[in-house]
Amino acid sequence: MDLTLYFFPGACSRVTMTALEATGVTYRDRLVNVRTDEQKTPDYRRVNPKGKVPALAIDGRIMTENAAILVFLDRQFPQAGLLPHSTDPVTDIAPLTDLLWCSSTLHPAMRQIRAPDKYTAGDPADVMADGMRKFAVECTLIAEGVDGRWWYGDRWSIIDVYLFWLCNVAGKGGFPLSDYPAIVDHAARVRRLAPLQRALERERAGAKRLALTGIQY
Repeated sequence: MDLTLYFFPGACSRVTMTALEATGVTYRDRLVNVRTDEQKTPDYRRVNPKGKVPALAIDGRIMTENAAILVFLDRQFPQAGLLPHSTDPVTDIAPLTDLLWCSSTLHPAMRQIRAPDKYTAGDPADVMADGMRKFAVECTLIAEGVDGRWWYGDRWSIIDVYLFWLCNVAGKGGFPLSDYPAIVDHAARVRRLAPLQRALERERAGAKRLALTGIQY
């Protein structure tokens, strides 16, 4: 299988890259410079018409949306244990539910905190305040779910990495993560995961190639 990941350091493509690293599969990476709006160029829109990262080229075919890519990688490389599975059909679908929660609820609220100006032509302060309120509600659930454990219990999953990325970026936008000690402890554990460490090194290499500075890891 020929794989190429389109990514930007620090973006949600970090979750996808961590998943690829966990599988051990060989893949290429292609940095899309969102600082220069490369994702909006005709060349990249031919790759991903949505103009976003991540995108994953699979034998020349393109897959988009983090949740879909992560489910695909879990199915193709079950030995990596990216997501848990169960013979009970309701329990088995829970990881997909959580992936969609991350992408459709947590991610937009985080973006309101981190980049409120992109949501309004007026004063972004109200947008940020709304994002703070929304994210706080979700962080209560996250803190309960990771208190002294991984999201699914004894073993980490890619959901842990997704939650870590979301909370980390929200924190950089001013969200008071220190109010949630369980999330802070969980983040420290996630940071030590070998697949994430390899992904961060790959991001750093990509940033160095384009002389990008100010990337937060």
